[in-house]
Amino acid sequence: MTTTTATRGASVFSRLEPLLERVNKPIQYVGGELNSTLKDWDTGGHGPGGEELTVRWALMYPDAYEVGVPNQGVMILYEVLNERSDALAERTYAVWPDLEALMREHQVPQFTVDSHRDVRDFDLLGVSLSTELGYTNVLNALDLAGIPLHAADRGLDDPIVVMGGHASFNPEPMSAFIDAAIIGDGEQAVLAATDLVKAWKAEGVPVAGARSCCGWPAPVGSTCRRSTT
Repeated sequence: MTTTTATRGASVFSRLEPLLERVNKPIQYVGGELNSTLKDWDTGGHGPGGEELTVRWALMYPDAYEVGVPNQGVMILYEVLNERSDALAERTYAVWPDLEALMREHQVPQFTVDSHRDVRDFDLLGVSLSTELGYTNVLNALDLAGIPLHAADRGLDDPIVVMGGHASFNPEPMSAFIDAAIIGDGEQAVLAATDLVKAWKAEGVPVAGARSCCGWPAPVGSTCRRSTT
């Protein structure tokens, strides 16, 4: 499922569409809802040295589409991020077992419902956990996306996995699987995190290189299991 640089951000819908006639409720995977946002992959452009300036978030509510779409927390983050000219945010949800089996058989990765992009192509995967029941859905989505389950095993091509929501007040049960946790309201925190990632990109520093030092600033309200402070 590894995506090459040339195809990073490309839609996987041509591979997904033939599978939809074989599953229940295929409409939940099609997207195109009223007020959904579609932005160019390079919406933020490039710096003078060719460095990317777009910060890309995949926002996940780890439950079925019909459960996750009404969640106001995810929708607020989706709106505030897409209001920025240098960022884009798309949504992804847990897939039902019937589609999961077909995705694994046909090597279709975990995708966003907005532009049907591979979740692994994004800079950050922001997971909003309302309850602990979503833990296993997060792990399943990481596996479907081809992202190593354990944070320690991830490399430069993998997104930074950020956990938020009510169930992140005690992030320890998920500490081995996330790179950072945002505790409390996320509206300002995701914007501050976006600024950090943009700064890394502008300096030509690989985004995922942040894992080695965990440079999330204390004022953001973020914690990292690798932090020594």
